[in-house]
Order: sequence, then C-alpha cells, then structure tokens
Amino acid sequence: MDSLVLLTRSQRIESIHRGKICISDASGRIVSNIGDPSGKVYMRSSAKPFQAVALVASRAMEKFNLSMEELAIICSSHSGEDIHRRTVGSILRKIGLTEDALACGACNPYNEEMNALLIQRKEKPTPLYNCCSGKHAGMLTLCKYYNFPISNYTDVSHPVQQLILKVVAELLSIEIHQIILGTDGCGVPNFMLSMEQGAFLYAQLAAGSNLPHAYADALEQIKTAMLSYPVMISGDHEFCTELVLHTKGKVIGKVGGEGIYCIAVPEMGLGILIKVDDGNERAVYPIAVHLLRQLGILNCELPEGLSPWAYPPVKDHKGKIVGYTLPVFDLHGRQLPKIAIGEEFLYEGEYIWNHWQ
Repeated sequence: MDSLVLLTRSQRIESIHRGKICISDASGRIVSNIGDPSGKVYMRSSAKPFQAVALVASRAMEKFNLSMEELAIICSSHSGEDIHRRTVGSILRKIGLTEDALACGACNPYNEEMNALLIQRKEKPTPLYNCCSGKHAGMLTLCKYYNFPISNYTDVSHPVQQLILKVVAELLSIEIHQIILGTDGCGVPNFMLSMEQGAFLYAQLAAGSNLPHAYADALEQIKTAMLSYPVMISGDHEFCTELVLHTKGKVIGKVGGEGIYCIAVPEMGLGILIKVDDGNERAVYPIAVHLLRQLGILNCELPEGLSPWAYPPVKDHKGKIVGYTLPVFDLHGRQLPKIAIGEEFLYEGEYIWNHWQ
C-alpha cells in the first residue's frame, strides 16, 4: 500500500496513512494514479452531486421553482448552520412537505458553534440539522414530481432510488446490476465504484455542458450551483467551502465518509478521487491541497484560507505544536526516502518537498 500522509511528533514519524488516488479525464482515461485504480470504494457523500442529476434532468426544479442555492444544498454535506436549515426548509415548503417527511434521521450539526448552542439550550437536533437533509429534500422533490410514494423513499426498491441508480449507471456507461450497493449513514443506497469510475464521474462534473451526452446540461447546472454557493456545500470554515472560495472557483471539492474526497477541476477537465484506507479524515485535506499543488492549480504560496489545511499541526494539551500532518506522495515519480514509523523526520514549516531537495 502507498503511503500518502505521515504524522510526526517531536520530529519522529508516529503514524502513517496509506491509500489510493485516481485522476481521470472526461473520456474516462486515467491521467495519473497512486495505488490500484480498479480498487473498489463506497462513494458515500461524494456521490451527492450525481444523485442530484436525476432531479435536475427531470425538470422538477422548474416545476417547484427551486433556486440554484437550493440545488447546492441538495448536493451538500452541510454543517447545520441557520442558512442551511432555512434552505432545506424552503425546499420542503415548495413541495408541500414538512420536516417530518425527512427520513435521514437526526444528528448533531458539524458546526461547533451551532452544536454548542443546542447543548446550551438543552435542545435535541432535528433532521434538518443532518448533513444529508438537503439530499433527502431533493429525493422527496423527485418523488413529488413523478407522483412516487413518499413512504419508504430510502429503500433501494423505491422508484426514486431506482431512477437515481439508473442515471448513475448511464453516466458510467454500465448496467445497473454492475453497481454494488450499500446503505449510507442517512439510510439511502450508496454506490461502491472503482477508483477510476469515481474519478470519471467527477471529470464529467468538471466538463459539464462540454460532454456529448444527455446529462451534460444537468451536470453543468450542478457545477454552477456548487461554485456559486460554496457556503451551502459544507459551511463556514469547512474545507469544501474554503476550497471553492480560495481557489476562486477553480475547483469543486466534496467530502465523503471514511476517508473519501473528490475534486472536479473544470479548467483542466479532470476528476480526482482520494481514498485514505484507514478512513481517517485528518489525512484527507493535506492530500487534497498537495494534489492541487502538484497539478499546478495551487502554488507553493498557499492562499491564507487554505494554509491551515495543508500541514495541520499536532498540538499538546497546552496548545504547543509538537508535530505535523504531512503529505508524502508524488504524482511526478520522484523517489522518496524510507518512510517508517519511528524514523526521524524534520519539518520546519517549509513547503514539504523542500525536505528532500
């Protein structure tokens, strides 16, 4: 397995995160990879933009007068802020439903301030706080448009899930039965795809209307919504939002559970899928920033808003920095020195590749 990220403590390697990376263009050609591109992964929440394609292609947005901001929240893993809950609530009102129709379950919001406020008020979170409530509101919109039953809409046999599955299979030019299904954290079916298939989906999102197929316009609309309303995709001070803002719309990033992260790069027509094998999210963001540097999208001089994500510090309980979380892979084939737990690794805050120069 390939080492992607290491964690240092007192200038020694304490932990290593291994994983896989695949970069594809919109024709499905693998541009670059680390690890096996045929390896299978659950897409988790990174599948949301493609679960929304059936909705956009159906013209349901026009029937219910959904805005681009509302489309962005449908594609999101939001952090439960006021603006997120209001926007999901707006979708539900437009389709004549209430929060009670959401079958995603209730969970604490990712936003720390909002979560602290709930604790202070001694309030329990409702389904609107769930990071997947936007996706579920989109699925309910599709149910209302086609007059599908609302009950059991999360079941894999439900017509709305079968429609979404059909569209995803068509995007990949495969048959429905070739997609392995699992159950996501919010209860809906999730897709197990190969690394190259996941990267291919994000390359199609990057290409949008330049694609030669029936879903090109829907993908362009989704891409525009995610770039236009980045705060909806995740939230204040969250990486997915910061990435769009501080690259000035050059990339779209979308997190998934268990160490999944996906990126669409419209100006290069590329899609990227990252999988950290042990599922630890702390490794994901340094990998994403390092990848964008190696592709030339970001320079060594990072935008201030992305710097905290590049080499996150390891701190003791008094706040003193005692180590760093560092990406240690190379897309360009440079040979790395031995990386092993216990080995000395000096890092003084420079661009990581200066360590080996």
